[in-house]
Amino acid sequence: MQAQSDLPTRLRRICASIGQAREEDPSKLRAKVISTPTLVGIEQDFRGGLSQDDLENLVHNLIHNIANLGNHLRKWAKQNNHDRGLVDEAIRTSRPLQIMIDLSNNDKHGYPPRESGRSGLTPRLVNINRVMELRPAARKGSTVGMQLCSDGTPRILGDGRAAAVITGDVVDKNQGYIGDLSRLATEAVEQWEHLLKNFRLLGT
Repeated sequence: MQAQSDLPTRLRRICASIGQAREEDPSKLRAKVISTPTLVGIEQDFRGGLSQDDLENLVHNLIHNIANLGNHLRKWAKQNNHDRGLVDEAIRTSRPLQIMIDLSNNDKHGYPPRESGRSGLTPRLVNINRVMELRPAARKGSTVGMQLCSDGTPRILGDGRAAAVITGDVVDKNQGYIGDLSRLATEAVEQWEHLLKNFRLLGT
């Protein structure tokens, strides 16, 4: 019989970390309206009052949660007579997981990583910010857009989805662009979900 596992809870915690990095309520993202006798302007950064330190804390919490799940999976597999090698195989075949582990190690041990890290790319995270992400629905003809109301509140148009997401640019040691952090993190979580389903820790 398999021992009771907290791994699904840990995965939900990771998903919660992703949720904390998103804001889907436009009323919380009101722009600053600047009005003078000769000028009317709008300043919008989608941070919703979060400081740069707040953004970085949220991002690194997400990265660490994703990266550390592998150690818990190995321990669970050993205790329940499953192949721990499947965890290493998942990491070996997933560039997003490798990058999350490298970024976590950078934060813990400093940059650059030894031997270019798990990914071999010597990745690091730059330009952490919160930006508006607009996505049309997955059907032909779907549209999504945004306009600012007179009070600075964003108004979402169309039938797609919009959310302010905390993200950053993942680059290599030569400043070459590797990918968007938000997308890489989502893909890494999907890989862990697949492995938990193989271990019958999640429903299919």
